[in-house]
Amino acid sequence: MNIFLDANICLDLLDSKRPTSKASIEWYLKHKDNEEINFYFSSDFITTFYYVLVERRKYDASEIIVAIEALSLEVIPIYLAHSDFVYAKSDFFNKTFSDFEDLMVLNSAIRGKCELFMTNDKGLLELEAFKGMKIQSVIEI
Repeated sequence: MNIFLDANICLDLLDSKRPTSKASIEWYLKHKDNEEINFYFSSDFITTFYYVLVERRKYDASEIIVAIEALSLEVIPIYLAHSDFVYAKSDFFNKTFSDFEDLMVLNSAIRGKCELFMTNDKGLLELEAFKGMKIQSVIEI
């Protein structure tokens, strides 16, 4: 099974002081050694991780870079492709979902053949599914 981790789940794994991090960390640790599961995230999130953790949370930049690298060794980055933009644009204008940035990431996860999209984003959770990919919170599983 291919599981995509949204930015908020990855941030939970990188910053244990976030309110939702305990549930995300417990869920990830429970599943990470399952050889039937591949974990993915958007490489586009890397700059977000750095900005949130260094600029806003004031963590040491060197430590965050090392932590992001460690995460990238366990959770495979999917790099955005132009097709993600093309599909997101179509979905946006067809009113599939109103958050264009999320549509880019969702289409990237679909391209990566992910069957499950894990997030804490309430708007995304309301979708429940996107093009056959289930959308869930770690709390729901």
